Amino acid sequence: MKNLNRNKPKKPNDFIRYSNLGFEMMAIIGISTFGGYKMDQWMKNEFKAFTFGLMVFSVLLAIIYGTKTLIKKK
Repeated sequence: MKNLNRNKPKKPNDFIRYSNLGFEMMAIIGISTFGGYKMDQWMKNEFKAFTFGLMVFSVLLAIIYGTKTLIKKK
């Protein structure tokens, strides 16, 4: 008897999918926050406005990205 599952493409399991999404969200937040930090250094700001602003923006962006990705893959 032939194994019919041999021709089906394998789906990545949920652990890999969700951990990949988590790393992507961390990368969005980390790169944006680092960019804001460098902008504050370059402009010699005492109050770290760019760091704070880009950090908040990147968290919102990561949440939107994660939500869209989870909805699309279901």
